[in-house]
Amino acid sequence: MAPTIKSRQTREVQMAKEGDVLKEFVRRVNALLDRLQKAAGVSEGPMNQADLDVLAVASVELLTNTLANMPEPMRGDRLRAFTETLEADVAKKRARIEQSIPKGSA
Repeated sequence: MAPTIKSRQTREVQMAKEGDVLKEFVRRVNALLDRLQKAAGVSEGPMNQADLDVLAVASVELLTNTLANMPEPMRGDRLRAFTETLEADVAKKRARIEQSIPKGSA
């Protein structure tokens, strides 16, 4: 049975709303990430090992607290997705960092 005009319109409206929600989510994530990076001094150039260690531990603590406050099953879903992609994400970011470092500087 072919979808009716009404059901197609309803589906299109729902997809548009989901698109708006996704755009807002991405905007909020980017704004928060920008504020956190500025507060941590990440965008101000190379950091020493002590600063990187402090930032890594604080980031893990923030992530741990955030996940702990999520209800199940959402918490489990986010945690599984995070652990599945973390290694690959770190490798990609590291490759980008290495490409941006002038040869002989690192």
